[in-house]
Amino acid sequence: MGYWTDLKAWLLRDPAKLIRYLVLFVCCIVVIVQLYECFAKLCDPPISTHSYYNLNETIEMPAITICREPPYREDVLTNLSQNYCPHPKYATCWMDFPFGEIPLDEFFENGTYSETETFYSPGLDGTSDNLEIDSSLHFYSGRCYTVRPKKLMKRVSRAVGYSLTLDHTPTTTSTSNADTSTGAGWHVFIHDKRENFTEINMKGSGRVEYVFVNVNEEIEIKLQSQYFSNVETKDDPCSDDENYSDLKCGEICIWQDLADETNCTGPWMNEIVHQPCNDSTSMRKLISDYKAVYESEDDFDCDCLQPCRSRIYTTYIQNRKTFTQPEPRSLIYIYYTTKLISMIEERVSYDTTQFIADIGGSLGFLLGISVLGLIGILEHMTLFFCGGFIKRMQIQYEKRKREDPTSVDDQSQASDETIDIATVYKTEIKELPKY
Repeated sequence: MGYWTDLKAWLLRDPAKLIRYLVLFVCCIVVIVQLYECFAKLCDPPISTHSYYNLNETIEMPAITICREPPYREDVLTNLSQNYCPHPKYATCWMDFPFGEIPLDEFFENGTYSETETFYSPGLDGTSDNLEIDSSLHFYSGRCYTVRPKKLMKRVSRAVGYSLTLDHTPTTTSTSNADTSTGAGWHVFIHDKRENFTEINMKGSGRVEYVFVNVNEEIEIKLQSQYFSNVETKDDPCSDDENYSDLKCGEICIWQDLADETNCTGPWMNEIVHQPCNDSTSMRKLISDYKAVYESEDDFDCDCLQPCRSRIYTTYIQNRKTFTQPEPRSLIYIYYTTKLISMIEERVSYDTTQFIADIGGSLGFLLGISVLGLIGILEHMTLFFCGGFIKRMQIQYEKRKREDPTSVDDQSQASDETIDIATVYKTEIKELPKY
């Protein structure tokens, strides 16, 4: 009770102290909040985006995926399915299909076109040795071929770019789900060479450039590229693996869901561990579900990381003209006209140095704390919390001193016996002889 009475008297003697301590308390709260924000930014630093142009010494060519239109041999499919079948998406292909006699792999393999039936003269920098060609089977697009470069280009011109001469055997029908308003020809997809082509529209949108080339047409396509570099964070992870393809990951994820739903797979779902469909009902169910996914614009919940580094290509058609040849062929030129590349990079905008600077700025600006100021604050806090105890000790000491001054003086002496210098001085004066 006496402590709070003394505290009240102390505050009444100097009310300004109360205001000073309240201001100090509020400033401390503000500093704690700012320090929390500093630690939060250090754990999850903000990301800034920097955009600039870079003149590269070498140029990386994109991958070119080519899909034929129409994608299937109507006569072969009709013969094997024992019913009219211009494209596997039609139910008539599976009503009388001899399951168990003809494997589905053979049906799709014989019904599509081989590499030699597609490429007449492919080349990069004037030779086919500078590129490699991979094939992939898709349900709607048939067998597509992806051309990838083997080397980086040191020059930019039409002569050192892609030069692809394609063979085409025209048919009377065009039955794929792609844009077929221009008739028979080629679907040309331009994308990063690290990505694998997928025909699922919602996975390829925004990441792939598309051009349709008619039969007996010569086309020149100029390229521009943008390089994106992302920073991996806890909320937005990414993959640094050079062989990783998020488009392929998404496609496999969708295939797996479809296979689990129908309990069977098709030949274009070659990486899914399930038995192939062996009757008309299951095959038509699989095709129906696949069509719903193919035509859907909604995204699917697949745990696929985005690549940390990627390229997006922009195309400009320089020239389109008739390609006069006795055979039905098309000629495609794809090339750069400049080595200037647009670079867009994400960078961490907060590091340890900025963290220390923010802490020092917050403490110095809001509290004006220095070494001497900190000592003063600690002294005041000690008196505030321990003032009553210290005062009681002082009262007890003064009381003992009044009651027995000698004992107090004796207790104040050190353990080794010392004599007051004034006493020694008086003794020496008395011992001196008089003259």
